[in-house]
Amino acid sequence: MARIKSAALAAFLCLTQSSMVSAASPLTLIDGASGSIKQSSIPQSAVGSGGIVAVLTSPGTPSFFDETNDSNVSFHSYNGLSVITSPGATLSGSSLLSKGNGAAAAASVSASIIVSGITESDVEIGFDETRHGKTLTGIFKAKISSGDEEKVTLIITVPLEVDKEKIVADAKAIYESAKAEAESDVDFESLYDLSVEVVSSASDAERVMNVASEAASKSEVKSREIEQIYSNENSSAEASPSATAAMLACDESYSKNYKTARAKLTAWKSRTARGLTVDNFGTSAAQLIKRTMELYDRDTISAAGIAGSVASYRLASRSKLEGRVENAIRELFQAQVENLEKSTLKKFNAMLLRKHGKDNEGKEAFYNDNASAVTSALFLCDAALDELEIPSLSLTKAKASQEMSSKVNTALLTFPDSPAAKLKDMKQVTKAVNKQKQPTERKVDLGLDLVAMVRPDGFGNLQGFGGYQLGGNNIIVGIHNDADSPDVIAQFGGKRPPFLRVQPKLKVDIEL
Repeated sequence: MARIKSAALAAFLCLTQSSMVSAASPLTLIDGASGSIKQSSIPQSAVGSGGIVAVLTSPGTPSFFDETNDSNVSFHSYNGLSVITSPGATLSGSSLLSKGNGAAAAASVSASIIVSGITESDVEIGFDETRHGKTLTGIFKAKISSGDEEKVTLIITVPLEVDKEKIVADAKAIYESAKAEAESDVDFESLYDLSVEVVSSASDAERVMNVASEAASKSEVKSREIEQIYSNENSSAEASPSATAAMLACDESYSKNYKTARAKLTAWKSRTARGLTVDNFGTSAAQLIKRTMELYDRDTISAAGIAGSVASYRLASRSKLEGRVENAIRELFQAQVENLEKSTLKKFNAMLLRKHGKDNEGKEAFYNDNASAVTSALFLCDAALDELEIPSLSLTKAKASQEMSSKVNTALLTFPDSPAAKLKDMKQVTKAVNKQKQPTERKVDLGLDLVAMVRPDGFGNLQGFGGYQLGGNNIIVGIHNDADSPDVIAQFGGKRPPFLRVQPKLKVDIEL
């Protein structure tokens, strides 16, 4: 495993002193082979003025940070710099440290924490699904359960330039899960000062260590004891072989089924990001949730029969899996509703722009002539919203339909004064002024507007519109089965509306 060599470490220490001071013999706090505590506390005299920095590594993954033994939890004391090194959690393994308990204990007594050993593939598959996510879970749970509200510095190192905001979001999501499990109300920002740093060389590691040491020197660590937190973490981890196997089966099923669901969710997210909607989204999303949970239940059925912590662990993992999939679907639903609003308004405004300026009857006439277009736009939007609804998650179209109706009517009312309409008016005026009319030119234009409405028996559950335009002629035909609706009969003075109503308009434009 790569380490900061003595020369590189000397260069780092020279940032704060003229020459490197040799490190004292390291203290083994926790033996990685047996999992037993060798040194329950760190001597106060061994802690330098730079405070304590915890460096959490990934076993088997190269790191640019100093590690005397990456299988133990060890303490190294330098002049002005004190470091605890600990292996982080692994996705498999039987040792106690592989569960991340040693890393949680080391982090609990440190004012600055560096999580290293992250690879490019870890970033690509999703930070929260890696061994580092498991390490952070242990750190956050230990911090919350201890009741210590002192703010510490948390630095996550990555091997290359990546989307740092995504890693920060993943880390905060992991914290929220730990927070919910502990039923705590302490916010992430109250406990951690988080940053993501690129470490691809020894010089980068020196820079990060310098930042961590500076932050640690300004913090007060209240306790040097690690025994209590480590013992508390292990007390819940001790279980029979069958219970341990069942819990590991829960973890494996959780990871497998979430990755499968995430592949589908990613495809939907990609389509939504392009401003599109997913065909039959509501039905497909409900089926995805059902299939994911059924597969998890089938994989973990053996854990359901083990009473105590195993059954609770299975239910907690199931709830977490279901919650993550449902939250992603809720975000996709909202994004598609927004996309639908944008596309509906864009098409509606484009239609108004095409019709604007063909006559000059004023704003009221413009609104009346396009009232049917409002109904048509809302009808199409409602049909699209029907495909997005997921009743099981209380994701319905009711609120979106109301907001869409308000926005379309507002768009119609404000369109004559909109920049697009004014620009078109200006272009038409300019065109008319610049037109050179011949003395002998004569012009007669005829146009026919025909609006027909069919209102058969019914209570308004069927509605549709169709139109066709050819030159100056325009035909719109609508159907609405509301002849038996009480409010419609009231509008016609207690009588049923006519079955067919036709409103023709003849337009004659003569230029002499």
